[in-house]
Amino acid sequence: MSYQVTARKWRPQSFDEVVYQDHVSKTLKNSIEKKRVSHAYLFSGPRGVGKTTMARILAKALNCETGPTPVPCGSCDNCREIKNSTSFDVIEIDGASNRGIDDIRELRENVNFAPVKSKYKIYIIDEVHMLTKEAFNALLKTLEEPPPHAVFIFATTEIHQIPDTILSRCQKYFFKKIPVDAIVEHLRHIVSQEQYRISDRALYPIARAADGSMRDAQSLLDQVISFSDQRRGGDEEIGESDALSILGIVPLESYAALLGSIAAADAAATMAEVNRVAMLGVDIPRYVNGFTDILRTIRLMRNGISVHELLGLSAEETEMVRGVSSAFFDEELSLMFRIAGELQAELRFSNNERINLEMALLDMIAVKKAPSISSIIGRLEGGASPEKKGTARAAGRNGTRPAAEKREPEKTIDAAPAPGAQPANRISRHWDDFLNSIKDSKQYLHCILKPSSVRLNDNTLFISYPGGADHSYYSRILEKQNLEFIKKEMSDLYGSALRVVVGTDAEGAAPASEARPKQKDAASPAAGGNVPEDAEPIPMPEAEMLKNPGAEEFKPVNTTVEKIKSAFHGEIIDKGDK
Repeated sequence: MSYQVTARKWRPQSFDEVVYQDHVSKTLKNSIEKKRVSHAYLFSGPRGVGKTTMARILAKALNCETGPTPVPCGSCDNCREIKNSTSFDVIEIDGASNRGIDDIRELRENVNFAPVKSKYKIYIIDEVHMLTKEAFNALLKTLEEPPPHAVFIFATTEIHQIPDTILSRCQKYFFKKIPVDAIVEHLRHIVSQEQYRISDRALYPIARAADGSMRDAQSLLDQVISFSDQRRGGDEEIGESDALSILGIVPLESYAALLGSIAAADAAATMAEVNRVAMLGVDIPRYVNGFTDILRTIRLMRNGISVHELLGLSAEETEMVRGVSSAFFDEELSLMFRIAGELQAELRFSNNERINLEMALLDMIAVKKAPSISSIIGRLEGGASPEKKGTARAAGRNGTRPAAEKREPEKTIDAAPAPGAQPANRISRHWDDFLNSIKDSKQYLHCILKPSSVRLNDNTLFISYPGGADHSYYSRILEKQNLEFIKKEMSDLYGSALRVVVGTDAEGAAPASEARPKQKDAASPAAGGNVPEDAEPIPMPEAEMLKNPGAEEFKPVNTTVEKIKSAFHGEIIDKGDK
């Protein structure tokens, strides 16, 4: 018997043998058992996932001498003829080469003749989307009123190119891409039956390169077996190197080494890996695509997403990627992925792909060198950066220690806090959160507080401004209700009751009053005091246009009431608003 390629030799012959299309197999088997056979079926999905195979199995199930049956015998004359493509009652048509109106007219004339020796006359039209508009119109009448013995099975990878008038007359079944694990399991079964030995490290790259197509995976398996020196029944195992040589891709270790060099900001090691890949003759755009997939994998992993099933990595490969992921912050990965995406677009029009790759990798090293927000916060809180946590894992292929590990650790000397003082970074973060929360709702108050700084001492929050210790201006414009609002919000954020004052307690000076002063400042011109000649002017808050200020922030001012308040140095106790 002449040699048959794996895809033909191992083509499924029953519904249960079709890999990962159980939703279609189950529906078709149930429809046959319940005698609800349609006159037209449409199988849509990616290439190589079993559409034509399922069409032939359905034809056998309908025309088997023991049927119609969901389990065709495979041994009767009808089943054997359908398997060998010699049946007079099952006509397979290539829609790409028989796409004209004359071909469909011939089909319409022949469809009315009864089947020769079977129950149904079945037309399988592959790549049906290739038919012309006129051919579809000619087919429409037959689909609308078909003979009782006719069944049409259409297969297509481009369902959106088929007219709606045709779609509405068919039962539609959508085939899915086959996951990597399912492909690996099926290839492992085929290799075992063919008496070859092949490692999983070779099967996983084959399955990933197939991109969900079982037919492509089987064709690649044929190539790998032909390339290797192993013989049927031998003890030697086909390894990863054989598969990678055929596929023209590099092992995952190359990407891990590249990421380790980037994490260590080691430009020399990064360029050395690029040179090694280029000398192997690897296709640079394909290499960049693989590197982009690894960046995607790492970021998903850092965000708690399981990548084993999603990306088709083996357990060993998953652990390798996890080891590299600890060297990067999420925002670094985001910027690196953006650089990789721009690189993919540039490579389409580049005359020297290696230069583009080298420049993009140097940009990624620059991203790693620049301090990220997460790294700054980590240092402020005394936490270790990912570089220090994962230096051993991020080591390069040659086993050298990354540059980040060779440097001496930074030493930070913190000044001793004053008695009763609280950590500055914590209250500053709460103050920033408070300012952000009122940025839109209380824009006027936000403009007043924007240039200020805060410090906490013995549950007293001191709001101070640049320009010296005289905060009388800000004490006047920050009304009592604003101070109460600040006190309530900051107490909630801090987790305990706070007292809020405008001013500073530096060198034991008494802080400014929480409320608006009832007496004029002795040093102010209005009170007749003398202002020192060398006194620094009090800075006014920055002028800022308010986008949409709330009405409650700008209540109308009664000039008469203001004159009375000024004459008697009074303040409003209760406005009596209802």
